[in-house]
Amino acid sequence: MGPARHHSRAGGWVVAGAAGLLALLVRWYLGGGLAGLRGYHGYDEGVYFTSALSLSHGLVPYRDFLFLHPPGITVALLPFAALTHWTSDPAAFMTARVAFMLVGAANAVLVARIALRWGTRAAVVAGGLYGLSYAAANVEYSTMLEPLGSLGLLAAAASLLRSAEQSSRAWELAGGALLGLSLVVKIWDVVPAVVVIGWLWLTRGRAGAARVGLAATAAAGLVLLPFALLATPRMVRYVVLDQLGRPPGQATVATRLGGISGVDVTTPPPQMVGWSPLLVGGLVVVAFCAARAWQHGRGRLWVVLLAAQLGVLVLSPSYFLHYAAFSAPAAALVVAAGASTLRLVPALATSAAAAAALCLATAMMITRPPAPFPADRIDAHLPQTGCIRSDSPAALVLLDQASRNLDAGCRLPVDLSGQTYDVGARDASGRPVPRVRNTAWQRAALRYLTSGSATVLVRPVGNGFDTTTRAELDRMRILERVGGVRVLSDDGRGTGRRAGAATS
Repeated sequence: MGPARHHSRAGGWVVAGAAGLLALLVRWYLGGGLAGLRGYHGYDEGVYFTSALSLSHGLVPYRDFLFLHPPGITVALLPFAALTHWTSDPAAFMTARVAFMLVGAANAVLVARIALRWGTRAAVVAGGLYGLSYAAANVEYSTMLEPLGSLGLLAAAASLLRSAEQSSRAWELAGGALLGLSLVVKIWDVVPAVVVIGWLWLTRGRAGAARVGLAATAAAGLVLLPFALLATPRMVRYVVLDQLGRPPGQATVATRLGGISGVDVTTPPPQMVGWSPLLVGGLVVVAFCAARAWQHGRGRLWVVLLAAQLGVLVLSPSYFLHYAAFSAPAAALVVAAGASTLRLVPALATSAAAAAALCLATAMMITRPPAPFPADRIDAHLPQTGCIRSDSPAALVLLDQASRNLDAGCRLPVDLSGQTYDVGARDASGRPVPRVRNTAWQRAALRYLTSGSATVLVRPVGNGFDTTTRAELDRMRILERVGGVRVLSDDGRGTGRRAGAATS
């Protein structure tokens, strides 16, 4: 290897390492730093960690509790959940959160390394955009699905690029296996995997695509098969049928695209759901970069992937802000590929415009650290016996009550809100029923929340309780109120322990 090539490779790793460090710092500060590690960051991450916690206590997803996603996230979090046998729930949860920040940093490194094939400037743009992207950073400081899906896709792409450069069958099979592992996290990840295999069919021929497809199938099967053998009917019902049967949400196309770009966080409230100038400008920049990249033969796969992923995000029945991370790697790579075809000044202008649309929200949100979770004040009012209930599993983890509940034989619904997609989700005519009108789920949720020795309510919105359920909860005695968190007691309703196997 000549000195020039060695210098080029070393410079590429410097750029990638800087992108990873930037991403790690952004995620650390966006998550609230050290205090944020013990903070409450929402409902979903608690669902995923509690699924692993339940598995570490011998309860199997789908068979013993409702879980609406493939088991990849449960398997990935299992080593951290297992730590609760030696340490506290919050300590294990904090460790998992740090690990997912490192996943985000690894994703930024991979984005920069992939873009390096179009030049150092492209690597800087791609790594910088991904490191600062609000869509990516917003999920990569917590135990969410999207970081792992992005990691699998990016690692697979890097391996497949290496296989083409070195004519290596081993790298090709490794890329296929990594692509398969990305499939077992979220059902949406089937779309980019199909795009990648289809692209290989067009560019490398049927044999190469078949090898990658078989490797992907084998890797995915290793994760999925044990759970499928234990609970095939329920697994298919929860992961596929219940997800496809979700009722349509209210988010407009503009709202979704605003979330994908991060513009909805930076735009004043009156324009949040509209086509603001910043949103339109950001879309124009990304479209311009996609056209330039395609015209110059750079990153065409990522242009197709971005189009496919945006299609999924726009057409999906429901939409939440964290879904935006699904397309974040492709967006950064498309902008970098397009900018690399321009002269220096236009490239800088294009990259700056893209950063204004994709990254401004990150800077704004870092200045608004989340409030610390008042675990000590809440814990002081919790009874020492019986089962503790909550409308969010993350609260039980942060209070060090989730493992205690499982050890004591208490029923612990991993995804209380998610049950609404399986219980009473449709009326007699087959039409979707909103959660607030899902009578069967309202009764089930109320039975659970009033069956323990105390109940912790932390969700200001999102529960979907109807007036009857709220009224019943309001009748319970308030033991403590800290900010938006309430600790309730309803003496005499029972212990809440499982009679046998856990149920959802």
